Amino acid sequence: MADPSAPEREAMRALAARVGDRANALAAEGCVAEVPALWETAIAGLSDKSSQALITLAYAWYQALHGEVEHGVRLAADLRDCAVSSVRSQVRVLIRNRVRVEPEVVERTWRAATGIPLPAWAFLSDADIDDVAEWIAASSWEESRALYGALAGRVTSQDIEYVLDEIVLGDVRLRTAVSVHRAVLVLGGDVGYRCLGDLPEVARVAGAAIVARDWNVLRACGTVELIVHGRAFLGGVHGVIAELMAAGDMAVSPAMAERVAALARDAQPWERRQVAADLAATGDVAMLGLVVGTDAESLDR
Repeated sequence: MADPSAPEREAMRALAARVGDRANALAAEGCVAEVPALWETAIAGLSDKSSQALITLAYAWYQALHGEVEHGVRLAADLRDCAVSSVRSQVRVLIRNRVRVEPEVVERTWRAATGIPLPAWAFLSDADIDDVAEWIAASSWEESRALYGALAGRVTSQDIEYVLDEIVLGDVRLRTAVSVHRAVLVLGGDVGYRCLGDLPEVARVAGAAIVARDWNVLRACGTVELIVHGRAFLGGVHGVIAELMAAGDMAVSPAMAERVAALARDAQPWERRQVAADLAATGDVAMLGLVVGTDAESLDR
């Protein structure tokens, strides 16, 4: 199920508005019992799952805002793993909106529908969300660092992560920016911002992460190297190492090896030397030979 295009989303908004208007008219006529059938008929008349999800979301909002909170929450809960990212984003907004008004009802209904308690994102404040969004939108790393300092002092890293998730769900075009800021979150403010401004510092931190076997930090370094400093080979290999070592499986697929070898051809000599040293530090010489295109003996020359 792909995210719908802008014209498709606009068409579904128009349909939701028409159905909502008709539902309001039925309610005004004293025919509230007919409202669910109206929405369900509209949903059933759609041929693709993305459109159905969008109208089901509109139905959930309608019910939640018109005295049928439990039904609205159940509908929203059923969409929590929807493949349409904007729907998942709005599920969070709906639940958060209602939990501030009727927390016990929402908590009870969500638990009954999902078997789990409400996620922590349901309790994020608007101020926290706005502050993280402002951090992402900073016009310079200096401004970003100042905003992060204020943010980290009052919002937990986990809550910042929840907001970052939600930002991407709401607009996938922000995925790259969010990835960089998530890397800063993993590295920590001081180290993270030094890495943003200094490529050798990122490489140093990555090497230390390999020695410490801290694959989350290594993955964050790879993200900064790739996105901020434009080092596709260095960042790509560090990302590969992090994924493989974290999974405990050093098997490199042919496609992955071919991709890294292609990147190596355009890499700076110092990058190849750095990668050779980093791969050797993992203790897997076979992987070193496969990814870097060398062997154990060549490292001694």
